[in-house]
Amino acid sequence: MTTGGEAATASPPGEDGRGDQPQPGPRRSRLVDIAEAVGVHVSTVSRVLNGDPAQSIRPEVYERILDTARQQGYRPNALARALKRRRTGALALVVPLLRNPIWARLQRGALQRARERGYVIMIMEEPTEDPRPPADYGYLVEESRADGLLLATALRIPEHTAVVTGPPHVYINRRGPDRGHDVIMDEPRAIGLLLDCAVGLGHSSMALLDGPLEVDTVYRRVAAARRACAGRGVTLAVRHDAPTEEGGYEATIRLLRRGPRPTICGVGSLNQVFGVLAALREAGVEVPGEMSVVSFDDDECLSYLEVPVAGISMPLPELGAAAVDALIARIEGAPAGDVLVGEPMSLLRRGSVAPPPGVTARGK
Repeated sequence: MTTGGEAATASPPGEDGRGDQPQPGPRRSRLVDIAEAVGVHVSTVSRVLNGDPAQSIRPEVYERILDTARQQGYRPNALARALKRRRTGALALVVPLLRNPIWARLQRGALQRARERGYVIMIMEEPTEDPRPPADYGYLVEESRADGLLLATALRIPEHTAVVTGPPHVYINRRGPDRGHDVIMDEPRAIGLLLDCAVGLGHSSMALLDGPLEVDTVYRRVAAARRACAGRGVTLAVRHDAPTEEGGYEATIRLLRRGPRPTICGVGSLNQVFGVLAALREAGVEVPGEMSVVSFDDDECLSYLEVPVAGISMPLPELGAAAVDALIARIEGAPAGDVLVGEPMSLLRRGSVAPPPGVTARGK
């Protein structure tokens, strides 16, 4: 082809950026791009995306920067930042019994928030039968494998009372031995939702089937249930066993063998729910005709059982995100402080709840 009467010639590869040279892909988003989109100085964007809890940045600006960074697919240079800040850019999350799907929701919230803050998370599992004291994980920080610890395995036993004094850490879903590092959910409010449902349907006797009392989450749930039931004139029976299917089964068998049978029961863990249902079925106890059942761990699978089981939807992703924020604040040198996550929380009524035998409405 000719243009203007002259022969067109091909340039050697590389002379004009064509030929065999690869075509440039889309340019990665930069701090300056985010700053221009939001209308702030690039240093403001840098402080936000690097986790600097600067009080001068308005909350709405902080959120706009994070949203814009996500929309533009901004990814910080983790290695460069780690070298500059003398950190690994990693957090360690220690959890019990990964087979419980409820932990997946907590982890999802933690992983997403860590990614937003430029961190990665490594997950370690400890069996519930033999959890280790929090101090046993300090080596992860001492050996520069992680910058801080998210600990979900602390128990209310003497072996777990040694304070982790060195590494930055928070206790997630459990209260630890050293106050000011707890990120927990509002268990008393969850008990309140269950009791409101029970009393509203006309129940006056309730059971709580839960895990070992040494687990702080269980301890807080049981303490709240005793207070709330006493205040509303509802009799309460409590049975403890392992947070497994077998544990739920054994706790239910013991409940049915002793004293008057409650007409509604709250179940502490999703795994226990299946054991509870098996024991009730084996004993010929109809759900919900003779016993209503509510799980404190809600999951989609409960909707697909022969009798769909009601569940309390807890703010697990929000708990994971809050724990990451709290730990990064510790890493950045912020003072310690406990965090209570209460929203969103709701009781999802399904086929497993109904008025007690002979009662159609409260007071009738």
